[in-house]
Amino acid sequence: MAVVLAQLGMGEPAHASTPTPAVWVGAPFEGNWPTGDSLPAVHNRAYGGDWAADLVAPQGTPVYLYAAPQNTALTITAVVDVVGPACASGRLDLGGKRVTIGLWNGNTKIGAVTYAHLETGLTAGTTVSRWGTLLGTVGHYTPGSCWDGDHSHVELYNQARYACYNRGYAPAQRFYPTNFIGFVGGDYATGTGQACP
Repeated sequence: MAVVLAQLGMGEPAHASTPTPAVWVGAPFEGNWPTGDSLPAVHNRAYGGDWAADLVAPQGTPVYLYAAPQNTALTITAVVDVVGPACASGRLDLGGKRVTIGLWNGNTKIGAVTYAHLETGLTAGTTVSRWGTLLGTVGHYTPGSCWDGDHSHVELYNQARYACYNRGYAPAQRFYPTNFIGFVGGDYATGTGQACP
């Protein structure tokens, strides 16, 4: 597991260690909260994250990063950790690319947010603005086990403890860019697939 997480740019989880500062993550575009097996409590966490959801959007929809510290006195840095194929097959025609953004407080990594099934020109190692950076656009690919319709797979991961998702959304409820979808960092969950308190 540690090797897989290291390859994904996430490192080995330290879920029992001291919590890091909480970073609020906003919706990357306008859409509807998932339903069924795409809900965060049960959805597949393809990249080792703490929760994931498929957020449906039409092909070409811009996908933006919105992340802000709960403690506004902190300086949080966003770094492109990984840009690579979204699907385990490595074939871009089956699911496009994924972009993993690491969130840092000084030299301490708080966690990461992955956005998958994108068309993007970003490169790993680039520092980007944590608010309003265009990560790419929702792509359209060959349907299969990795991709089955226009959407972005969004996955949050904590370096210490667990990321949590916004418990306030009902299935299919409308959300808008920047609306809160979950926390990276902090001490809000005791395991994977959990809602924020």
